[in-house]
Amino acid sequence: MAPDEVPPPAGSNRRIIPIWTDGPLALFAGSVGAVLLGRTLHEWVAFACTLLLWSFCNHVLLTVAVGGSIGKLIGGLRLIRTADLRKPTFRQAVRRWLWGFFHILISPFLMLTGTDLDHLDMAGLRIVRRADLRRRD
Repeated sequence: MAPDEVPPPAGSNRRIIPIWTDGPLALFAGSVGAVLLGRTLHEWVAFACTLLLWSFCNHVLLTVAVGGSIGKLIGGLRLIRTADLRKPTFRQAVRRWLWGFFHILISPFLMLTGTDLDHLDMAGLRIVRRADLRRRD
């Protein structure tokens, strides 16, 4: 692979790992927040706020810092800019994080119609295998 060539997107099987890692972690964080803050806030408000805060830290701040969420790092994946193969900018990470919520909402429709948007390079970012990034060097 040439040094400036963008690696192929990670396959669907590999991309399941972050979903089944980051999702339960966010639910756990929301549950802990509901227990800890449930007396001062309504439990569902505390749950939602804690879940969103965890999600933001995991999918935006951690991604900007190290190139992926906890689930992506465990799965050997990285989120890169397609323009220069570097880590995402804060703005790109926020756009992709917000796109993720929209994708969750439209997923049932996509499944019913057989449409696949999983490999869309949203906000100029692509999920790739860490091994594919090493091969280009």
